[in-house]
Amino acid sequence: MLKSATDHGMVVRSGRRPLPIAPSSIILRWMLFLSTLGIVLSMVLPFHFEQFDTPEKIILPLVLAVALTIMLAVYLFAFPHGIAIIHRSILNATEGMLQPIKASRRISLFFGPIIKDYNILIQNMGSLFHEMEQSQLSIISDRNRNDAILRSLSGALVTVDSDFGVTLSNKQAEQQFGLNSADLLGKNLFELLSLNEDGRELLRDAFLYEQQVNNKEIVLNDGETLRYYTLNITFFRQSQNAVEYGAAVMLQDITEYKKLQELSHQSEKYLAIGKLAGGVAHELNTPLGTIVGYSQLLNEGVASDEKRLQYGQMIYHEAKRCARIIENLRTFARRDVCQPESCDINAVIRDVIETINNCPGKNHGVLIETDLAADVLVRGADGQLDIVLVNVIMNAVQAAQGGASEPRVLVASYVEKDGVVVTITDNGPGVPQTQRNKVFDAFFTTKLDGSGLGLGLAISQSIVTRLGGSLCCDPEYDDGARFTLTLPQTIRRDA
Repeated sequence: MLKSATDHGMVVRSGRRPLPIAPSSIILRWMLFLSTLGIVLSMVLPFHFEQFDTPEKIILPLVLAVALTIMLAVYLFAFPHGIAIIHRSILNATEGMLQPIKASRRISLFFGPIIKDYNILIQNMGSLFHEMEQSQLSIISDRNRNDAILRSLSGALVTVDSDFGVTLSNKQAEQQFGLNSADLLGKNLFELLSLNEDGRELLRDAFLYEQQVNNKEIVLNDGETLRYYTLNITFFRQSQNAVEYGAAVMLQDITEYKKLQELSHQSEKYLAIGKLAGGVAHELNTPLGTIVGYSQLLNEGVASDEKRLQYGQMIYHEAKRCARIIENLRTFARRDVCQPESCDINAVIRDVIETINNCPGKNHGVLIETDLAADVLVRGADGQLDIVLVNVIMNAVQAAQGGASEPRVLVASYVEKDGVVVTITDNGPGVPQTQRNKVFDAFFTTKLDGSGLGLGLAISQSIVTRLGGSLCCDPEYDDGARFTLTLPQTIRRDA
């Protein structure tokens, strides 16, 4: 118990002995006892002993005198001793030694209730000190854990009050600002951060409206160079009913990451340009080779008129093929924003299916079924969405015709939340798992006969993305292939 009291700030003088009873107190007790005895005898015994002519007359007064003397002796000796014991225990308690009083029966006769209450008080104080000690250990443990967390953070962390003054900082913050923790205390946050105007406006708005900031990118002027950081701000109240707030501000240096990101973007651009150039060269090489070959045959001048006409037609068709490749590339590369037009997606689906069945679809013998919801308007014009639907449905028709005994294609539409979903499902061989993330790349095709240019799905996805929708290949469908087209729904003007 002495240790507990010491840990909680009580002043303890270890090794001090109990206070002895002063000799003057002993002399005073005997003087009081003798004086009282004389008073009692003078009151009980008359001055003239001749009145007690018989022994019976003197017995009763003597007995009373002796009883009173004994009671006075007990009182005079026990009362000061009890007071001394209680006084000594109180002094010990003030010095941190919470010892209960163990008094004799004689002392307890006079001070029993007081000693009992004192012992209860000491017991309660001991329990209180024990709880305080446990709370102190818990606070120390929490502080050590929080210090470890602050030290492990990779970014600079400071806490500020409502006047933007720093109240706490970690080691990274000290390294960031070149100041120790004592010098950082009270520093204004706006003075510590060399922000540009956009950064200062972001910080002002955050503190003005107490808005949490998550991973906002800012630029700080570090001498002659600019460094990039992510800024995170979290606000908290100083106490439950406090009006003023505090904030934890964390800065993460992402300058090196930004450099790596730029290098990665450049590499991706170069890679994309290389793939595009390779694809264009590959696609244009075949028709250009055909044009060169037939042109040489015409230049020889030995062919008949019928042959020259045939050669000219081949040159014309191959030149048209080159023009079609260039036009598809222009469509794919176009990034203009589509006009906010609307159309009935189900009507476009019906028109596209009718066109396919009446023209190229007849040669495939594929049954195209529909499961369409009620007519609904979507964002996009007929001339945009029919390109998308023709490309996707024709791919499904060709896949089903080449890999199913009873080829079928199902086109379904339904409304989901604020969008309209169109699914095109075929029972063909499907798209291999290793190729599902490549089907929308330019010039990638799964058609081995060379009939495809590999631009249809790429162009379709580009159009849908500009409309605010999405086009993807369902990765969980295995009974063939399923492409999902999602478009934003619009409201009828006459609604």
